[in-house]
Amino acid sequence: MKGPMMQTPLETLVDFLMSLRNGEVPDSVAGQARLCLLDTVGCMIGGANTPEATQLEKAEKSVNPGEICSVAGRGRHSLLGAARINAYQGDIHELNDLIAGHASIGNVAAALALGQARGVSGAMLQGALVAGIEATSRVYNAFYAHQKPLEEVGIVSVGMSSTIGAAAACAHLLGLSREATGHALAIAAGWANWCPAEVIFGKGGTAKPMLFGALPACTAISAALSAEEGMSGPLDILTSNKGFFATIATEWDRTAFCPDDWALNTPRRKLHACCGYIHSSYEAAQQLVADGALHPEDIVSVRIEVPGYIIPAVSKSGAPTTPNEARFHLQFMLAQAFAGGGPVTPAMSDGFAATLERNEIRGLLHRFEVVGAADLSHYHQSRVIVVTVRGEKLVQANDAPRGTPRNPLSDTEVVAKYRRLASPVLGPEQTARLEAAFHALDQIEDVNTLCVMIEEPKALNATVPSFAKAR
Repeated sequence: MKGPMMQTPLETLVDFLMSLRNGEVPDSVAGQARLCLLDTVGCMIGGANTPEATQLEKAEKSVNPGEICSVAGRGRHSLLGAARINAYQGDIHELNDLIAGHASIGNVAAALALGQARGVSGAMLQGALVAGIEATSRVYNAFYAHQKPLEEVGIVSVGMSSTIGAAAACAHLLGLSREATGHALAIAAGWANWCPAEVIFGKGGTAKPMLFGALPACTAISAALSAEEGMSGPLDILTSNKGFFATIATEWDRTAFCPDDWALNTPRRKLHACCGYIHSSYEAAQQLVADGALHPEDIVSVRIEVPGYIIPAVSKSGAPTTPNEARFHLQFMLAQAFAGGGPVTPAMSDGFAATLERNEIRGLLHRFEVVGAADLSHYHQSRVIVVTVRGEKLVQANDAPRGTPRNPLSDTEVVAKYRRLASPVLGPEQTARLEAAFHALDQIEDVNTLCVMIEEPKALNATVPSFAKAR
């Protein structure tokens, strides 16, 4: 007699998602979901005035006309157009969070747009973000430690996880049944972009910010709406012998779908406006400068030791030629650290051409050696070894860069980051109104109240609105 069949990961994930409909979410988890919303929308607003975002907006007006949903720092667009532009803007400067890859950018973009279109409450939006970010984390953590080399598969880990997670968020907003929720996730996985590594880490042009959040968000919305209408999807797409896990990893971990804690209890956020693979060694270089009053002219050579799997992504042979290349250029960023740079800002990549004119930066770029170290297994680990003109050997290791679970940004620091990004676009008053709305998210009756405040500044009433529900 055969025993009961083991659940598939998607079935286990659906069980968890359905439990959120009636179960209590810890206050700490709900609070982190609100911070993810604030942090991510800040990134979206911060990217609103970039030339590439304007190019995308013009294209969207032609391809997807409509004025249904709000776009950060702009006006209104179609449902999918708003999700796509918001996520694109939020990824331009590489400041969106690193939870399970880049979980929040796709989840926030999808949930904001669909939530506004359906007129959901702030509490429903908050629940959707918890569902989406936690689902993203479970898929991502199942395979991340076992990924095949980038050169072998050409796939970056973020796209599939974020697409399934965003579909979970959308299914929550739509109140889909258990069966329809499973199919929403499966359809999303089947329609997901393959997140090509060349676009992310190679010569991706200005197309790159579309991949981590915009495409997952739009695919998720379409998948959830299709499941709502009765469409079905490939339920074994993760685990079949020709499925996603077999493609991207050497093995996968079933226990990741039943974790002991919430991913949102240990968020991974960004202080630096560059690829997360660079943060650890950048801060190690900063520490060497601070400890030894080190100057560029003192440096003979720099050995940067990192986990081997990140080298094809961020170690470059030539100088950057675009702002996006600068954000993914390990040596270029560390040259700025050794030249006395503070936290990486958007200006440090946007102004890359002027930076390359500086003699000390050009000189440093030729003194770096990037090597894989067998004892380093995660991108938050690094070692930087400097040989000076005095014959000194200076070593600085880092396994807890700012924003990681072991060295997290405080709530106050996350809010300050949001204000820095939003105020130049929205102005201080509208930035403050929006901040108040984030903190009172679970009291908002219709998220349209919040969404209109992310749009370009208008002649709004200066009074901060009340978000309390009628009692």
